[in-house]
Amino acid sequence: MSSRLVKTAIVIVSVFVALAIVEVGLRVNGSYLPPNDPIRPAQPELYQPDAAIGYRLWPSKKTTHRYPQKSEELIALVSNSDGFRSSREFDEHDGRRRILVVGDSFVFGMGVRQDERVTEQLEGLMPRWRVDNMGMPGWGLDLMIRALEQYGKKAHPDIVVLAVYTDDFRRLLPYYAGAGYGHAKFEISGSGLVTVPYPYPRFWERLRLVQFMYQTTWERNRNRYDLNGALLDRYLKDADAIGFKPVVAFLPGRGDNEEDQQRRGFLQDWAARHAVPYLDLTAAIHGAGVDNVYIDNNPHWNPSGHRIAAEQLRNMLDRLVGTAR
Repeated sequence: MSSRLVKTAIVIVSVFVALAIVEVGLRVNGSYLPPNDPIRPAQPELYQPDAAIGYRLWPSKKTTHRYPQKSEELIALVSNSDGFRSSREFDEHDGRRRILVVGDSFVFGMGVRQDERVTEQLEGLMPRWRVDNMGMPGWGLDLMIRALEQYGKKAHPDIVVLAVYTDDFRRLLPYYAGAGYGHAKFEISGSGLVTVPYPYPRFWERLRLVQFMYQTTWERNRNRYDLNGALLDRYLKDADAIGFKPVVAFLPGRGDNEEDQQRRGFLQDWAARHAVPYLDLTAAIHGAGVDNVYIDNNPHWNPSGHRIAAEQLRNMLDRLVGTAR
């Protein structure tokens, strides 16, 4: 064997040894784990998988849970036949005009009673309108759109409020699985949005080095403004197909860092370009004092936070009800 071949072989072996050492180190540190296959659901007693919308509550069920988990209070959970937290059916007769609020755990009302949620408080402020709730913990904009398309017509909405929490932007990342269910994803193709299956890793993709490359690449574009924008555009198409007036609201976290400001600025710019009414709740929520409107040491609103959100929505919707279809 020539000396050149020997040197090449040594280099190749050295690279493989170095990669193996790095792989072992990542495993020892527990870094860059691939998702389980299948993913273990966090609370299977509350949620069930749903091929159309990812997951939902067990339909037509009455139960209780604690939130936060160390809370002493048991909170009642009542689900309708579609698996949403409500004692009413979306398609039941009601002579009033209707508002539908779609969102994640804030709309769902994590940590508060059903009557304390933004939707119930909004209906109390606007009793001539019925306000329905289509919220689910862990949803991103993708599952909100899927739920609207699957169940929106049943609610006969005149107005739909798409409530986007600041953390929802990153929930379009490939491995994100709200409530522990590996649901189908949207991706952008040349012809528009397409549905792709949850990307369970193949055997070689379970290597931590491969996961390092994947996850660090995804993290650089974790807000997926391109995909979130495409989903918002689809929301407008749904508005035309179902026949409602679209509204977008931004729900802040406990802080307001540069990333939060970028996210709400993105929503504001999109709404302005498409002449969609937009409500940023940051000033109203933070202006009341974070400790006064959030559950202690928790990212979710307490009843006072829901009340402020309902009042802000009422003020905005009062100006829109005359133009609703």
